Amino acid sequence: MLVLIVVTIACAVLGALSLFAASVAETRANRALHDSRSCFVGDGNPTNAFFAHRARHDRLHRLTNQLLILSAVVSLAATGSAVYAVAVF
Repeated sequence: MLVLIVVTIACAVLGALSLFAASVAETRANRALHDSRSCFVGDGNPTNAFFAHRARHDRLHRLTNQLLILSAVVSLAATGSAVYAVAVF
């Protein structure tokens, strides 16, 4: 029973940390997207910084999606172990 409680608490903490990390990554992705808008020369020709900011935005957005998936899986695991603990004990 004690092991199940520790696993449930660890899953809940991991889910909360992954949600926090996803929000930080999404904030930085939005900042990179915003920074890419000011990287034009003349009649709208993009500079190299534009492509660097867009690539950074894409990487961070993929990271955000992976962290949200991790959070969902861990939350389901915590919920499942809590339901099991209530049903069995």
